[in-house]
Amino acid sequence: MSGLRRLGRWGCGARRSGGSRRTRSSNAIWHGGGCTRKQCSRRPRLSTRPWVAAPRPADASGTRRDRPRRDDAPPAARGCILSTMSSSADVRDRPSRPPLLHHDPLAGRMAFIAPERAERPNDADLVAVDAATDPGTWCPFCAGNEHRTPPAVLRAPAEASRSWHARIVPNRYPVATEADPRDDDGGAVAPVRPAHGVHDVVVESARHESTILGVQPDEWRDVWHLCRARLEMLAARGDLAWATIFKNSGPAAGASLAHVHSQLVGLDFVPPSIRAELAAAAADVTGFARLIDDAVRSGRLVAEQAGLVALAPPAPRQPFETWILPARSAPLFHAAEPAHVEALADLTRLLVGRLARVAPGADYNWWLHQAPYGDHGRQVAGWRWHLEILPRVTSLAGFELGTGCHINTLPPDEAAGLLRGA
Repeated sequence: MSGLRRLGRWGCGARRSGGSRRTRSSNAIWHGGGCTRKQCSRRPRLSTRPWVAAPRPADASGTRRDRPRRDDAPPAARGCILSTMSSSADVRDRPSRPPLLHHDPLAGRMAFIAPERAERPNDADLVAVDAATDPGTWCPFCAGNEHRTPPAVLRAPAEASRSWHARIVPNRYPVATEADPRDDDGGAVAPVRPAHGVHDVVVESARHESTILGVQPDEWRDVWHLCRARLEMLAARGDLAWATIFKNSGPAAGASLAHVHSQLVGLDFVPPSIRAELAAAAADVTGFARLIDDAVRSGRLVAEQAGLVALAPPAPRQPFETWILPARSAPLFHAAEPAHVEALADLTRLLVGRLARVAPGADYNWWLHQAPYGDHGRQVAGWRWHLEILPRVTSLAGFELGTGCHINTLPPDEAAGLLRGA
């Protein structure tokens, strides 16, 4: 079992009797995602109303847990990605392994193989969870703990003499680094090369907030201004083809630390999903305009502000999936005018607040889609950057993972109506 000793954090969560939560990484019993043992910590079943998340289960003491543990992740997040992981002592002794980019041309799929990311800390690693414990003593993102992160590349306010309320720092566990992408080490079927790019963490508050709703509105706007500025910096480099901002909010969405943060990644290639969107837009240059018009006609418009609209897409993957995009053509977010940046900040706060009311406790992801940088991809007329917000209300299962088609129990017009009324 030594090769599996840390799988308890990612697996079904079963533990030998007497094992504490703090030491479960060394006491884990790995018996697969389909475990039915009584001690297995499984994610709670959803309410019979398909769009409402069930209350969090009680722990052994009878106290209801506000957030699920890491091992409460949906089955798709469990299992063999760490099945060959060594003990923590072995990890400390072995040399650093930079991330690699694997490409499967038959499936049209790319995978970042980043072993070092298995060592990312989570809140339980940093401190035994206790309401009386001051996060400022252990959280790497809280003000006063700047020594726990690399130096900031951007901060707000910019003046070092003033206290910061948002900062962007390099990620200690990146999916891409400044490696030379020409150092190829692969074959024709599955080429492998160093993963070249930039991976940052956007610390969204100096205080230990667990939701963006705890961040002051003006400070939240500064977060998005920082993100826009950082994307502009990456565009000016010349070696990157595309960049995105994404957020994992909550354990079911992949977050390892509760302190509000998002991530920013710049790559030297255009991902397959973006290439597909660009190809579809090139075949129908009015596609984004019709998307908005159809949303208005069918009752899928949720909100609008300062030239941006929030709508439920026509084929949502999850209940309450929402997109935010400009009403007019605007391919690059880093070129957005300040009013659009602040409107995006305001709309994200609005939608997250409404999601909390219609689906209490639901975790969520979001990610930014924008056009490629410079000469790395043809600009398509009518294309628009957009932020996709995906609540994690239901788990992805075999059908979704195997076909790419999603099953959703809540029609998008009904979801939009519930969000408008929340």
